[in-house]
Amino acid sequence: MARREYDYIKGNTVLAPERKRRVRKPDEKYKQIKRRVKKEALLRNQRKNDRKYLVTVAVVIFALGVATISGDNKVYSMQKRVSDMNSQIKQAQEKNDALNVGILKFSSLNNIEKKAEGNLGMYVPKKEEIVKVDFSDNYFAGIESNGVSQNTKENSIFSKLINLIK
Repeated sequence: MARREYDYIKGNTVLAPERKRRVRKPDEKYKQIKRRVKKEALLRNQRKNDRKYLVTVAVVIFALGVATISGDNKVYSMQKRVSDMNSQIKQAQEKNDALNVGILKFSSLNNIEKKAEGNLGMYVPKKEEIVKVDFSDNYFAGIESNGVSQNTKENSIFSKLINLIK
């Protein structure tokens, strides 16, 4: 930068003004610029590394958050299924209790007797009308139950084929 001419003149030097020149050392200025560039480069690299570190931390936190939320979601859905099943169990127990009450109602002797007399025309037998049968003796000794089943086997096609093979 050029300075104005009157900046160099001080005092009574009207007849022989001298310019003061500053002697600058170009090496020193170059070294200062070089140091400043190095410092700025180090700061830029440090900022880059800081940004990378922050992005890495943010990604890790985000991943952990997603994992936590998905785990909570699974737990919530399992709890919902458990509560749904518990409500279904309670409903089934209530229906079971209602059916047991109905069974007790319909299995009472008074109710059965009323239905038999009213709908079917049945009545309670008297002592003279009662017939007692003794099943301790084998009354069906002459009837062969095996013979009937063998006749059906002999009549089938498969049994005839089996008899031929034997």
